[in-house]
Amino acid sequence: MEQKLVVHKRDGTIYKGVTHDFDPSCESFHFLPGEGGGIPIRMELNEMKALFWVKTYLGNRRHVAQQSFEDGDQAGTRQVVTFEDGEEIWGTLTGDADGKLGFFLIPSDGEDNNIRVFVVRSALKDMRAVS
Repeated sequence: MEQKLVVHKRDGTIYKGVTHDFDPSCESFHFLPGEGGGIPIRMELNEMKALFWVKTYLGNRRHVAQQSFEDGDQAGTRQVVTFEDGEEIWGTLTGDADGKLGFFLIPSDGEDNNIRVFVVRSALKDMRAVS
């Protein structure tokens, strides 16, 4: 199944496109850029910060993601993750955070352009539970 992604690499590079073979237990996947198409690029997770499954590639630059949780938020462990570059995302774990390479997080802000995020463990600075 085609998955619309925005990939953030640790060096600050951002790619927008799709993948058909992402597997959270594998160290790499193939990525086809959304603009220009062409040959798929092999992406290595150890070079990634996070992978963002998005509603649209454009998003809303004026939207500021809420940094809180609503009482009706989905069940799961509420977490705040902080990346090495200082970016912080509030969300709910959708399974086990013990994954070797990373884990999935559903953003707490339902109005956010991000549907879910695969957080690459090696790009984390901090992760804390919020009650």
